[in-house]
This record gives sequence, C-alpha cells and structure tokens, in this order.
Amino acid sequence: MKLFKQTILLIAIAALPVLSYAQTDSAYYNSNPPQQKKQQQKQKPPLSQRIYVGGNLGFYFGNTTYIAVSPIVGYRFTENFTAGVGGTYQYWKDNYNNYPASNVYGGLLFGRYNIYKGLFLETDLEFNNLDAYSIDQNGNLYSSRQWVTSWLVGGGYSGGGSRGGAYFSVLYDVIQDPNSPYYGVPVIRAGVGFGL
Repeated sequence: MKLFKQTILLIAIAALPVLSYAQTDSAYYNSNPPQQKKQQQKQKPPLSQRIYVGGNLGFYFGNTTYIAVSPIVGYRFTENFTAGVGGTYQYWKDNYNNYPASNVYGGLLFGRYNIYKGLFLETDLEFNNLDAYSIDQNGNLYSSRQWVTSWLVGGGYSGGGSRGGAYFSVLYDVIQDPNSPYYGVPVIRAGVGFGL
C-alpha cells in the first residue's frame, strides 16, 4: 500500500508543471492577435477559386468493351478537403458472352481529403441505372433496368498547379452488388480538374 501511495504522489508531482502550464492565459501567448486572425479570414480565396470542374475518361477493350465519361463539379471546403457532384455515362459490351450492349448512366457524390503532398483518400457514392441480366429456367436471357448503388473507397495521387491538375486513383466498391459495374474488380481512374 505504501508503494501505491508513493507512486500516486510521484505522478502528481510530475504532472504539476503540465497542469500549471495549462492554466496560463491563452490570449497572452496567442501568436495570432485578433486583428491578425481577421486578416487571415479575409484572405480566403473567392468563391470562383474554390469551385473547380473536371472529370475522368476511361476505356478498355478486349473481352469487354468499356467507355466511360464522368464530368464533375467540386468545391474546395478547406485546403485539404474537397467534395462535389457529377454525372456518369458508361458503355458496356461483353464480347465474350455475346450479351447485348448496355448503356449505364447515373450520378455521383464524392469527397477527397489530401493527406500528404498530393496523396489523397477518396470516397464516391454512385447511383447507376443499368441493364441487369438474368437467365430464366428455359435458358433465355432477359434484362431489366435497375438502379444500383456503389460505394467506392480508396486513394490516389494528384499533381498540378493551383488552377488545375491531374489525378490518378484506385477505388474499390465495398457494397459489391452483383449488378454493379464495379463488382469484384478495382476501379482505376485518371482525370483532370480546372478552377473556374
């Protein structure tokens, strides 16, 4: 019991300088006086410099023909965080299974957070209208249009200047709806963005 009391006393004595420093007047030690804070707030970029437009273009050919166009409009909330909305159009043709061509269209919400010198984390929530294919009991192929939600998470790298640049990202659909255009595969994107 005596050792326990001594340990508590030692911790309390060691904590006194920290606790007493915590009681200092923060206004006295503030490196940014109120006047300077107001000037910093006024230096935020105008709205036109916080809005940007861009998008990505994707394609591949082989057993599947895929062409995608996704325009976006984003807003820079802070130096590190941007978010926005966009549209998406995709053309799919499965050449291996002879499925008919499909047109996918929809919208998306996205957010990006810069973590270190161009590296960013990203999340996209996409809502796509597409043809969902099924085979009936007689072996006949039929399709119906469906809305499919995909939640993409991942990261990437962006580079460029203050008014424009390019990015590359790798995302994965965590919902994994079998009808999703991203079912079972990583989503690799490259695109551009330009300030207004």
